Amino acid sequence: MVLTPHTPPSQDSQMLPPDTVPVPRRTSQADYRTGGLKLGRIAVLTDLRRYLQVPFDCLVKCVGAMPSQQDLQRIRHNLTESKILADDESGLQWMDFTPPATSKVSEENAFKPLGRIIAEILAEVPKSGVSFLANPNASPLSERNNTSRPDGYLVLSIKKNEPKIHWFDIAVPFEFKKGQDIESLRDDEQKIIWSLHNIMREDLLRRFAFGITIEDTQVRLWLSNRAFLAVTEPINIFENIDGVISLFYALGSASSNLKNLGWDPTVERICDGEVFQCKFTIEDEVFTTTRELATYGADSMVGRGTRVYEAKDAKGKKVAVKDSWREAVRQSEGEILKNILASCEKKLQPDELAKAKRHFVEVRLWQDVAIDNTRDETPMIAEGTWVSIDLNPTLSTKRHLSSKGNVPDSGQLSALFSTQLGIIAHEIPRRVHTRTVFQDVGVALKDVTSLADNLTCLSGALMALYYLHKAGWVHRDFSVGNAIWVGGVGKLGDFEYAKEIDSNTSNDVRTGTMHFMALEVENQKYLFYSNSDSVLSDTYLPLDPPFRMNFLHDIESVWWAFTWIFFYHTDTETANSGHSFDTQLKGYHSAFPGTVGKTSRYRFFCDMRELRRSCENVVSKPCFDVCRLIPHFAKALQDGYQKAEANYPSLALDDTLLEDMHGRAAGFLRDAKERGGVIELCPLPNFRKQKRPSPGDETSPPSKNQGKKPRHD
Repeated sequence: MVLTPHTPPSQDSQMLPPDTVPVPRRTSQADYRTGGLKLGRIAVLTDLRRYLQVPFDCLVKCVGAMPSQQDLQRIRHNLTESKILADDESGLQWMDFTPPATSKVSEENAFKPLGRIIAEILAEVPKSGVSFLANPNASPLSERNNTSRPDGYLVLSIKKNEPKIHWFDIAVPFEFKKGQDIESLRDDEQKIIWSLHNIMREDLLRRFAFGITIEDTQVRLWLSNRAFLAVTEPINIFENIDGVISLFYALGSASSNLKNLGWDPTVERICDGEVFQCKFTIEDEVFTTTRELATYGADSMVGRGTRVYEAKDAKGKKVAVKDSWREAVRQSEGEILKNILASCEKKLQPDELAKAKRHFVEVRLWQDVAIDNTRDETPMIAEGTWVSIDLNPTLSTKRHLSSKGNVPDSGQLSALFSTQLGIIAHEIPRRVHTRTVFQDVGVALKDVTSLADNLTCLSGALMALYYLHKAGWVHRDFSVGNAIWVGGVGKLGDFEYAKEIDSNTSNDVRTGTMHFMALEVENQKYLFYSNSDSVLSDTYLPLDPPFRMNFLHDIESVWWAFTWIFFYHTDTETANSGHSFDTQLKGYHSAFPGTVGKTSRYRFFCDMRELRRSCENVVSKPCFDVCRLIPHFAKALQDGYQKAEANYPSLALDDTLLEDMHGRAAGFLRDAKERGGVIELCPLPNFRKQKRPSPGDETSPPSKNQGKKPRHD
């Protein structure tokens, strides 16, 4: 079969976005995991890159019921009666609240009258469920060891008298500044973004969250969800009194039903001993979580926000529950796997189909989350302008409030310099909240410590890829987090980006986990064809075809995973000897830089001498005896690419090449398994001084509740 990649035909009925661009996440790297506010906030801002600025009324209307003109008239009258407002010949004005910048008192006292204003407005809202607290004297309780403290917040009224407020109970965080200078503005932005980030990463129940910043006379409303971060253009507290009333009335109105402030009514939080667990209701079935399997996907403010939990159904059977936000134009993972199995039934023999099912994770059910019988989606914003986050010019020296004096300073964090990028809000992909329940509960390959089991798991996942490829699909996101060790069987999971090889559903294939992404996928072009003399001839040179991902790229991802096992770990015997972990760590970062476009990664794969030398110098002696064929595996892949691209721009991706490459890859893993023996692996982070391991190095966060007393809801 000779396959020429092509650009998919246009589809007038539905404009599909390109596949996800592989942007390395700072929130998945070690500096984010140190626990320091400075590094954590820099990571969040670097990943976010931009936010959307929208008209004030546009976002306030997304909050809750706005007051009618009759309501506004009544509230103004009542505020006047209670001496909050004055109404004289100069018009409406606040009685005790003056522009903070002109006040000689402290920032805390300058904004103190605003607390009473907010409280009186909330009192006018029927069934308001939130109260305002300013200048709390302690950091909120946190499951993620977050020590930051907002200047104030709207908190659930039923929790306002608790000795300590938990981040779970904060509805809307606030940040205040007396000044409107660039430093004050950016410091507020940095802090409110961090607070919104923490709410969204810490609380499974939060689908979105609002925040408020006030600089002197200017107030802005923020919205964070899994599709974008938005902020309103500011309004003047003293000149737009009706706007201020409408804002806090809308927030109070929304709090009468907490779903309007972002809480998820389909999940119930419960306290199980010393930890919090959740009850999911999915298709009339109830699943209670027992532990986290992987939640670091929620650390990024914008994206899928994936969390995976081990859970039990009503009969006590263990399952895995995956909660994420997919792009609305994409199928759910359950639907994709259903289509894959349908292709397998058509194209595989019965014994092959049975093996494919054995090595694919099994989906029990899937469902898009519905709130009041309406699919849970991120909102559409009709108008807005992107503002870029510039981490270079102006530095903030303000400390983020903490409850302890020795908490790391927020440090010299760069300002968010407003650069207008144009009115491009239509580029935001709408995201759908979805859940998938898997029958298989296991351990990700990245967490398997027995080398023999590790290699058996990887071999099983490779076998799953073999049948996936024979059925005409590519996985496009193979990693050590997607190969699962289940009861002695290696299985393949995470089919969210899988697609048929001849599919016309996308014209771009930049997907995958950076550490394990094939070089051609990273570069979005074919790299191994030969530049023949015809290139220099006078004949017409055909255009390069659009890049399309194929089965060789999945197999190369297996090679990267195979190599990662040995570069990221050492054996327990060597761990207690004189092995140079600094040398190994340096070699690891050279091979797995975690960023796009690093030439060290290309050289590592393509230069056989350098690859062999790296394996010999970096990997411990017992491990090198097992993985000695890493260079041979890489050379086999290069040979496969050259065969496929020999007649470029046509590609020869035939069944013979598929069988040959899978057979050779399986042989390399089989050789390693035979040499693996009883070696136990130790991850390199165990030898580094850090508070938490790094999921960027494909490790999961530790228990979030160690040493903590639970709250009782």
